[in-house]
Amino acid sequence: MLFSSKNSQRGFSLVELMVVVAIIGILAAIAVPSVNKYMAKARQSEAKTNLSSLYTAEKAFYAEYNTYDSRFAAIGYTPEGSLRYNIGFSAAGQIAGVANGYSGTPANDYYSAGGPGTAYCGANGVFARGCTMLNGATGAQPPAITDSICSLSSSGVAANCVTRVDSFQAGAAAVIQTSATDDRWAIDSSKVIRNTQIGIQ
Repeated sequence: MLFSSKNSQRGFSLVELMVVVAIIGILAAIAVPSVNKYMAKARQSEAKTNLSSLYTAEKAFYAEYNTYDSRFAAIGYTPEGSLRYNIGFSAAGQIAGVANGYSGTPANDYYSAGGPGTAYCGANGVFARGCTMLNGATGAQPPAITDSICSLSSSGVAANCVTRVDSFQAGAAAVIQTSATDDRWAIDSSKVIRNTQIGIQ
């Protein structure tokens, strides 16, 4: 007995294909914003990691010289790799001197990794001192470190992203989504780290 092969050769109609394409489009429209949000959240780990490293360098320096110092070369802080977040201080702040027992002369006095007015790390794609600053989600270089990043800390450390004799606050800023809002982080000498401005929609 022979069976007809007509049914086995049937394809999909144009309407069926269009329904499948529409469903895929709807799922993509729902999924893409979520994926972008998770990617931005993953990028925030860079800010937390680098701020923790800066904190450790400051604490080690303080243990030896009884003061904090904003200069990367003095405290031995060396950001590495391709960075999205500008990290550091808004100004020179407190620096160690002979009175503190510090007689070194750092090769540079940089106190911010990158962004407007600073040049520790090279510009996008060009490495300097082992690091480069990637352009943000809007294509611009990372924001400058400003005092507004470091508000009064819950541990009582005064506002502003600067070093003092007995305390400090450092900041990190980047544009990690296409919105114009900077993602801002701060850490203080009590190791309180906080997201002072959320840059994720």
